[in-house]
Amino acid sequence: MKKNFLWLLLSGLPFVSFGQAWMHAKTQDGITVYTRISDDSPVKEFKAIGLLQASPEEIVSVLLDFEHYSAWYDHCKKARLLAHHSDTSMTYYLELAMPFPFSNRDAVLDMTIDRQREHTTLRYDRNTYAMEEVDGVVRMPVSQGLWILTAKGDETEVVHQFRGDPAGQVPASIANLFVVAGPIETLTALQQFLSE
Repeated sequence: MKKNFLWLLLSGLPFVSFGQAWMHAKTQDGITVYTRISDDSPVKEFKAIGLLQASPEEIVSVLLDFEHYSAWYDHCKKARLLAHHSDTSMTYYLELAMPFPFSNRDAVLDMTIDRQREHTTLRYDRNTYAMEEVDGVVRMPVSQGLWILTAKGDETEVVHQFRGDPAGQVPASIANLFVVAGPIETLTALQQFLSE
């Protein structure tokens, strides 16, 4: 798991399309990861795609159950809901466990849900005012991503896209080494969590 610690540093942003082309990075166990250079972070952005054996609403339910993120989200130490604004808008806190000698990273994120006939999109973006920084934990200056859930028969195609910046003393060259394995670990663990 330590080898994947940095992918999560990238996983919290609303989807924005930049001009960079996606490059295939890896396919494993039915999950494909693409990466591209980010315009606002030295760490690469990722997009992971896989089919999960669950309905879109079952997956949405897990994605909104922040207190259980540590059971499936790679390197998540803890997460919790900070504010429930409406059925389609909320703010949550996420802390990522980092191996020694690095300090843990965290993010405060606003999430919105857009349910369409074809798919459901959950977007999350950094919130700069909802919670003060935690002593001993580095707040990520860039954290933005999305989940797109599309029903495919009895399964759901899941797209998880993220860009972020762990900041602090984690060199981007090190972080970029782990941007591929983390999303695979997360989608694999999410499927296991859904199956329990």
